[in-house]
Amino acid sequence: MIRKYLPRILIFLGIVIMGTAVYLEISTEYYQKKLVEEYDRYVSEIAMQEGENEEPSQPAAETPPEINSEEEKPQEAAEVNPVDKYLEGKELSGIIEIPKLGVKAAILEGTDDRALKYTVGHYPGTANPGEKGNCVLLGHRNYVYGHYFRKLNELEAGDRVIIRRGTDTFTYTVTESFVVEPEEVWVLDPAEDAVLTMITCTPVPTYTHRLIVRGVISE
Repeated sequence: MIRKYLPRILIFLGIVIMGTAVYLEISTEYYQKKLVEEYDRYVSEIAMQEGENEEPSQPAAETPPEINSEEEKPQEAAEVNPVDKYLEGKELSGIIEIPKLGVKAAILEGTDDRALKYTVGHYPGTANPGEKGNCVLLGHRNYVYGHYFRKLNELEAGDRVIIRRGTDTFTYTVTESFVVEPEEVWVLDPAEDAVLTMITCTPVPTYTHRLIVRGVISE
């Protein structure tokens, strides 16, 4: 009896697996796009504020008429930002772009599952992008979600990694790549110069080791 329906069961399971994979891929792209848009909006607001602060002072204008705050106060938007729930308790700290790999992803503070599901994670306690020290970023390499470091092994010495943080842009030049055991946490150690360390699991699909790609900030 089971043999009779086995082909149909296998086909059904195959459709479910493929459908789940497609859903996760689409949701990853959706949330990543929204996260990048959210950060770009934040940077635009900063730039506008800085521009206003730099404007020369103007003569005092006539006092505007009083406004009835109860009547004129605009109603708060009812629409909820689709990334608000995801960002709960976490902070977007930048955007990473790797031109050679076609990667453009948001950077989130933290390296837990939530941070790495739709973003690249900034390891707590390490240097911020552009600062002197070791800026450590972690990313997934799987084929399900958060796969922004999937092709990290293709980077070679001389390739560029661009990180935007606020209104500043920092370009790092790749210098080396190597593989270490998961226990070799010395790759997180501080550095005297401005260094970028990107970490992901390797090899696919066993993920028993860690691939390290390092770069130095370009002048």
